[in-house]
Amino acid sequence: MKVALPARPPVDGTTVIVGLGLTALTLAAWAGVLAQGHPGNGAKAGPMSTGGQLGALTGFVIAWLLMMAAMMLPSAAPLVLLYRVAGPGARAINTVFLVAGYLTVWAAFAVPVFALQQALMMAASNSSLVSRSVPYAVAVVLGLAGLYQFTPLKEACLRQCRSPLDFMMQRWHGGGPVAAMRLGFEHGAYCVGCCWGLMAVLVVAGSMSLAWVTLITLLVFVEKVLPFGRRAGQLSGGLFLLLAATVAIRPDVAGLLRGAGMGM
Repeated sequence: MKVALPARPPVDGTTVIVGLGLTALTLAAWAGVLAQGHPGNGAKAGPMSTGGQLGALTGFVIAWLLMMAAMMLPSAAPLVLLYRVAGPGARAINTVFLVAGYLTVWAAFAVPVFALQQALMMAASNSSLVSRSVPYAVAVVLGLAGLYQFTPLKEACLRQCRSPLDFMMQRWHGGGPVAAMRLGFEHGAYCVGCCWGLMAVLVVAGSMSLAWVTLITLLVFVEKVLPFGRRAGQLSGGLFLLLAATVAIRPDVAGLLRGAGMGM
């Protein structure tokens, strides 16, 4: 459903409060990421009971959600603020539902990430051959992520993330909480489509280290918000491809990228 939105929507005190709330939430998430030190520490490999697996998954999802709030809210802020000032009937309280819908998509994405991480950890711990192959897996992930940065699908998803006004005009469902959450779901889905390659690099090549969390956060923000974002995304793709070739030739470089990593 398309909706007409003002070209220069007004900004009032309530919008400022929403912006401050987003800032506080982002800073709190970063404080949580820094406090836990390594977002992947809660995921341990090895045989576990069903209850143990569920507990490990729950812990991982919570840590992942905290990390995504820290990494993704800065680049999602333009849509949230635009919703508040330009959406017909969009009350400030409904921005909470918009953010909740957005983060719910990223929380769901944590489940396959956890499964992949556990599978890699278990395979590496049970087989020396697999363990020796980890650097080549890192090279493959870097290569795929680099190639994806140049694909039409990446471009299509990034376009939705870079144009919050167009996104709202095309996907406005109303100003209520359910509609706001649905808008958050849809924006989150495009964000996953845009950034899944970067998240793969973060998990497999960067092993979710704080340095890689910071680097990917900056790259996501540049891609989605700054005028030269598309070029920056392509430049990062080229760098990933270069790193992939380097790791394939010199597997020891993978250890430098991953640091302490997941223990593989």
